[in-house]
Amino acid sequence: MQYILGAPVIIKILVSLAVMLTADKFIKNLPLSMSAGIAVLAAWSGHNFNSAAVITFNTIKSFDYIILLIMIFMLVWLSSQMSESRIMEDLVTALKSRLSGKILFIAVPAVIGLIPMPGGALFSAPLVDNCDTDKSIQNELKSQINYWFRHIWEYWLPLYSGVLLAIQITGLEIWQLFAINFPITVFSIIGGYLLLLRKLKIPSDRIKSEKKLPVLPHLMPIAVIVAGYIAISLIFPGLKDISKYLPMGFSILLSMIFTQIRRPISGEKWLKILLSKKILDMVMIVAVISIYSAFIEAQLPDGSFLIEMLRNELALSGIPPLLLIMLLPFISGIATGIAIGFVGASFPIVISILGPDPALPLLLSSVSIAYASGHIGQLLSPVHVCNIVTNRYFKTNLLKTTYKLIPVCFFILAGAFFSSFCVNLIF
Repeated sequence: MQYILGAPVIIKILVSLAVMLTADKFIKNLPLSMSAGIAVLAAWSGHNFNSAAVITFNTIKSFDYIILLIMIFMLVWLSSQMSESRIMEDLVTALKSRLSGKILFIAVPAVIGLIPMPGGALFSAPLVDNCDTDKSIQNELKSQINYWFRHIWEYWLPLYSGVLLAIQITGLEIWQLFAINFPITVFSIIGGYLLLLRKLKIPSDRIKSEKKLPVLPHLMPIAVIVAGYIAISLIFPGLKDISKYLPMGFSILLSMIFTQIRRPISGEKWLKILLSKKILDMVMIVAVISIYSAFIEAQLPDGSFLIEMLRNELALSGIPPLLLIMLLPFISGIATGIAIGFVGASFPIVISILGPDPALPLLLSSVSIAYASGHIGQLLSPVHVCNIVTNRYFKTNLLKTTYKLIPVCFFILAGAFFSSFCVNLIF
């Protein structure tokens, strides 16, 4: 029994994730399935009922947590609002008039990916689905396409909190992180095209119309979010001190108001949107994910921290430094399912592995490889919100759909190693 309780942290985390996936296969209720995984992780890590209850209560009462849930409500409302007002339909029609079939399936989720919002894949999923006008493409493939191309900017776009945290921890300039991680975006697009889009049987002229329609007017709700986020963050920098989600929350609210003025919908349709069962389901999923992440990061009853124990176990394992630089972010990404999670959990130890005052080429190469590895981990994580909501929307199997993305993920790593090669060549 003592041996079982003293199992490595990585085993505890992986088993808890396996419990979630197995439970969901049988009970078909993701919040309950994730709760079972949380219970296994909590008990195996040494938490009793009281300490587990304290962690859960402290999570759900935190202002960040409340604002995050409100944001999810607003995100689904805005998505439904754009659908009811036919903006989504018009956007897809306009894109279809200008882009060939396969390029369209890149553009739609990629445009939504410019908005750094939790569960943003839910926003792009209906658009991707609408691109398949004759419903000839398997839902599993559409789910993978939506999920993959939604995340191609997250390696370097400074709107993403994971990028900002990486800059803060590593001491790099924004342009330096952009320079070393932009090739990963290119490789991601190439990999997604070769291994996902090439499967699509769409004649290149099938979804083009003779008249080219304007795209920009239909992107205004998204532009309002991006511009609003930048403006609010600059004008009211103190908002992020209150909650990191407040600037984005206000930006989404502005977009909802703008959309209602530009394309008003009736009170009856608003009532249908506000009372949708789909919204509550998505919010519950995000709520449970947040609690799981809290248990990953929480202090254990003996005063230690689970994530620190994971770092120490790997550091003492005798694993070569390069492999360690890849494994730490990867495992953290799988466990947390979010960029700011793997960056915050693994990058301090990655930097410490490099030693004091590392040479710039070594720092740049290591950061690129570490970020790519962590991103792969979060993409393959069963607790990544976008992964969950995408599969929920398309009614596809989470494990099966995610597993089939592994070959495409090698292109992410290839992009990081290409960037590392170029850095060493230049310097």
